[in-house]
Amino acid sequence: MTTKPAVIRQIHAGQVWMSDGFLSNQTLTLNGGKVTDIQPAGKSAPTGEGIINAIDGLVIPGLIDIQVNGALGWSFQAEHQAQFDAIIGYHLSHGTTSLLPTLVTAPAETLLSSLSVLAAYIARPKPVSLPGIHLEGPFLAPEKRGAHDESALLDPDIGLARQFEQAAQGHLKLLTLAPELPGALGLIEYFAEKKVIVSAGHSAASYADLHTAVETGLSLVTHAGNASDWPHRALGDLGFLTSEPGVVGALMAEEALAGSIILDGYHFHPALFGPLVRLKGPEKIILVSDAAPVAGCPPGDYDSGGLRVTVHPEGFATSGRGGGWLAGSIITLLTAVQRAVTLAGVSLHQAVMMASLSPARLLKIADQKGQIGPGFDADLVILNQDLSLRHVIAQGVVNK
Repeated sequence: MTTKPAVIRQIHAGQVWMSDGFLSNQTLTLNGGKVTDIQPAGKSAPTGEGIINAIDGLVIPGLIDIQVNGALGWSFQAEHQAQFDAIIGYHLSHGTTSLLPTLVTAPAETLLSSLSVLAAYIARPKPVSLPGIHLEGPFLAPEKRGAHDESALLDPDIGLARQFEQAAQGHLKLLTLAPELPGALGLIEYFAEKKVIVSAGHSAASYADLHTAVETGLSLVTHAGNASDWPHRALGDLGFLTSEPGVVGALMAEEALAGSIILDGYHFHPALFGPLVRLKGPEKIILVSDAAPVAGCPPGDYDSGGLRVTVHPEGFATSGRGGGWLAGSIITLLTAVQRAVTLAGVSLHQAVMMASLSPARLLKIADQKGQIGPGFDADLVILNQDLSLRHVIAQGVVNK
């Protein structure tokens, strides 16, 4: 017999995350899937049905992940559509209340089918908010493909891109491409005008390439520092090795660029994360999981979308395509928040912002999500003082 999820009326919280800091000892009132009031708590917290006593805990906004490839052995490709509920349920149970299902490089007909299936799925009611689809590829640089299928990579093609857009039925929210490829600027301009976020990823672009792309409409770097160049020495036109900022250098130098980071302890060195946040500000850095289809799977070898992947006991996954590539991560977004604090030394307030309000602003949903206050969606995560997970509330309903 399935137990009906509990609708929450009140939360008594020791600390509540707000955009400008934490409020102590507050009572949150919820109704109709919204937060309706926040007031200082009384001396004693009442008990009863629909009331959570978290006076020793932390309440933060539900987390928003803009790059989720799957979980539990399944992806968001059309062939796994029967498992979409299980994928989002897994991420919801770990504190992610909004996410972008992400499709990676595959043959064009596979992507068209998957975009169409995902669009229909997004249109149906569900406990997790799906603000749109993230299409990562197939317009990526072959030399920076990482775990992507080299045989399915393509140069940017405006005709095919429009087919992707039509298949997504208005739900294409984020497109990752290599901006240095021939034809990329035309795609950037086209999709930026359509209010689709265009991001640089799996790219060998120079700083000049990125600067031009930003002027054309590029606004984001996907998983900065992974399958894209760090500042390095490049052979210049005058015959000597010059300093070339590359993609990550452009993220640091271009004020308009935001960047996403996979902070699992393997993709991006924690020692560099704090300085990057200080340089860009937490408003311009977005934590992502980039959760692979094998997220939540025990160590072992798996066939994932035609790709052989090994999940290692230490907490990472590698690709069987050769080259020693990581194959996405096996974390959820809450783990990235926790590791931003414990490994990188970032404040909890900033870590939460980079997984809630910052992505909400990027997605243009910050009037509903990513914050806590009257009128905002009742998507909330309750943590213990050690940052471990206590409860997940989505649309006013406890899911964990």
